[in-house]
Amino acid sequence: MTQSAWTRDGRPMDATMIASAEWEKLKRTAQLGDFMMPCCVAPAVLKTSINGLPFFAHLSDECATAPETKWHKAGKAAVLAALNRMGIEGYEEAPGSSPSGDKWEADILFSVPGRTIAVELQRSYQHLRDFTRRQERYTASAVECYWLVRTETFRTLAKATSRLLLKRDFGSVFPHDGIGTGMLPELPVAMLDTEGAQMVLFGGFKTATVPEWLAGVLNGTFQYRSGSWNLN
Repeated sequence: MTQSAWTRDGRPMDATMIASAEWEKLKRTAQLGDFMMPCCVAPAVLKTSINGLPFFAHLSDECATAPETKWHKAGKAAVLAALNRMGIEGYEEAPGSSPSGDKWEADILFSVPGRTIAVELQRSYQHLRDFTRRQERYTASAVECYWLVRTETFRTLAKATSRLLLKRDFGSVFPHDGIGTGMLPELPVAMLDTEGAQMVLFGGFKTATVPEWLAGVLNGTFQYRSGSWNLN
């Protein structure tokens, strides 16, 4: 199940942004093929959970797409759908390069007045030096980059960033008020759960929807404080 899908004409759709009455009407009137699953472009059916959660599901068998690809595609669909509802056009796999000629390809790229923003979705393990290298490449290109990662990837990354943060910023002395999740101020990272309600998680049991997180990125309330990136 997922709360994001593609329409027949290629528009991203977020089920959470549809009023319940309109959702129930769509369930009655939608034709097979009007909505497609983001993971495998198979026909999607519209459903509502026992808790009232609207979602899209495969018509028959479970998706055979690899977990890596499934998470990645569902995440991109959720971000694109949220941008679409905000009136912002997002682009998938958008290429670019730094002034020195280093090439990059953003999972999602969009622009608002005075800012160009990339969203990278990273499910699998990636060494801290690769996060840093890619982040620096975007910075050199005058592009803001924000990362959404799988929970397990976040935990692995936090071990590396915590060690660096303590050594670099605190002289290896653990501060009495802690270091939060141990993230770095130059690397904006949050977790993304693509199952169910597709929530962004920040640590400390705090969560937000993808549209809420994107709004925080745009209005400056997604901030770094005391070792954590969070909506403040």
